[in-house]
Order: sequence, then structure tokens, then C-alpha cells
Amino acid sequence: MSKIGSTKNGSFALSVPLGLGTMFWGDTALDEKIAGRIIPDETLLKIRDLSLSKGVTFIDTAEGYGGGSSEARLGHLGFGTSGHFVATKFLPTLWRWTERSVVRAAAASNKRLGIECCDLLFIHSPIHARNPKVWIKGAARAMRKGHLKALGVSNFNAEQVRAAWKVANEEGIPLIANQIMFSLLVSGSPALQETLRTCQELGIAVVGYGVLGQGLLTAGLTSQRFSQNRLSRRVGLTLEELTPLREEIQSTAVRHGKSMSQVCIQWARRKGVIPLIGTRTVEQLEESIGGLDFTLGLDEVSELDRLALGHSTFNRPPWKRIAFLTFISLLVIAFKGSRLFGSRKNQPNLV
Repeated sequence: MSKIGSTKNGSFALSVPLGLGTMFWGDTALDEKIAGRIIPDETLLKIRDLSLSKGVTFIDTAEGYGGGSSEARLGHLGFGTSGHFVATKFLPTLWRWTERSVVRAAAASNKRLGIECCDLLFIHSPIHARNPKVWIKGAARAMRKGHLKALGVSNFNAEQVRAAWKVANEEGIPLIANQIMFSLLVSGSPALQETLRTCQELGIAVVGYGVLGQGLLTAGLTSQRFSQNRLSRRVGLTLEELTPLREEIQSTAVRHGKSMSQVCIQWARRKGVIPLIGTRTVEQLEESIGGLDFTLGLDEVSELDRLALGHSTFNRPPWKRIAFLTFISLLVIAFKGSRLFGSRKNQPNLV
């Protein structure tokens, strides 16, 4: 069943309680090296069936995940035809310059996913030599060809969201979501808060990834694990700075008989954000679902907000984001090469 509906004013809305991220669902040799293992088909089938039975049907993937192997596995395992709401992403790599590149990429993603029309296509990044309006117009062409139902953007700040919304309106296509990093580690950022307000004003849903702070906001964090955490090193976060926030999350979890991760999920929902949780095991899915059946009080949300940090990706200098796009473009090439020689193309069909 579609999760895109019309609101009273005729605009489109994305209505889902939770999203499941599939960044590590690829099955190439490079996926295995990066993630440490390849998730068995049997595990993903259990995730497919349990999520569907619990109404958690939003599946988020990207052509860049595993060089398309994440999409291919979703197609192989029947996620696109099982009743799930599948979203993927167009990545504006360095070699893409035209509107047609969006059309071709959307068609290729659909082929890997085993579907004719994608529920939602995100523009993965606004960073490129071309203005993002090129990709919006390309998505409009892809929509007119029947490749997608609705458009989203990802990692767009407030100004970029407004510009994208204007172009989408001019093209007559629904821009329904902005996928951004969103957690108590970043929500104190004024730039992020402005982006959140802008999306709410325009009726654009916010899909938040990194809600658990890449493990920094969950139980079991030791000083050793903290020192090895890439996010903490990248933003210059100290354990002393993080401790008051972690203690408040923990005390809130105890009051509700929940885990720290479940508190983070519920906090995001209370902020009007759809939490997107990377999911590699059935246990992780069950943990995430447990974050949907209780409510935080206004005073609890306010106290968490008071202790929130402001390490948003929107605060990074432009050169770092350009360097990241260059790295991702090279990584896509590496994944595609790995997929040609190392993907498990001859697996039995388990659907």
C-alpha cells in the first residue's frame, strides 16, 4: 500500500512510522570488507516478513550502496513486490552532468529492484558543479516516463530545500521528503533547525538518518569504543562533552522501561522526523519497533533538547563536502568493479 497521500491542501505527504536503512545490504567483496560480513539472504527475508507484519514498510536504499548490489538484493528478495514502500537515491557523481542521467539512473535502479516504478527517488546530494535544479528537472522527466512516483532530496539545507521546492513546483512534481542526518548529536545546530522549520513550512517530510549517533547514543559505549568511533573523531567530540546527554537518555530509558536507542527513536518522532535506522539483523529490527509504542513527555523532550549538541554536517566547510563527493564517486567505481567480479549472482531464488 502506498505511503504517499494527499493532504487537505492538495499537497503530497509521506506517512510512515520508521524507515529501514540498507547501506550494508550489498553482497560484493568490497561490501564484505567494509562491513565485515555479508548479511545472509535468510536474515533479510526474516526482516522483510517481520517488518511487513508490523507495518514498518519503508525501505531506504541507493544506487551507490554496494554499487547497486543493495538494490539488486532487494529485487532478488522481493521487497519491491511484497508491499514495502521502497525509496532509492540518485547520486550526482562527478561524471553526471545532464537531466538524462537521472532518467537513465532511475530506470537502472528500477531494473535492479525488480519494479517498473519506484515509490520515491531521492537526489542524494546537492554538491556538484551543476545546480541541483538539473537533477530536479531530470527527475520530472523520469516521472513523466513512469520511473518514479515522487521526489525527495537528501542532505539539502534550508536554502537548497527552498530552491528545490520551487523548481519541483514549476515542473509540477511532488517534492515530499528531505533526508538529513538528525540526532541529539546534531539537533542543536542552528542550520539544522532552520532546515527542519523550512521543511515543515513547505510540507516536506524529514527523514532522519544517524538517529542513534552511530552508536554514540546507545548502551554499551566504552571509552575504547568511543576512541574508535569515526564520527566522534571527525567532529572533534569528547567523551566529557557527550556524557551529560548520554546520562539523560539513559535515565529517560529507565523511566520508560526502554533502551537508549528506543528513546532516541521516539525523540526523533516527537520532533516530527521519520527515523531511518540501519538494519542488519532481526534483533535490530525488533529493537527499532520497540521505539514506536511509547511516548516521551514534553518535559522529557525539552530536557533532551537542552542537552543536545550541534555537530551538524551542515556546519562543514564546502570543500569538505566536495572532497566527500569525490571520494564517493571513486567508491562507486570500486563497488561496481567489485560487483562484476564478486557478487553472488547465482544464488538460489528464495522469494
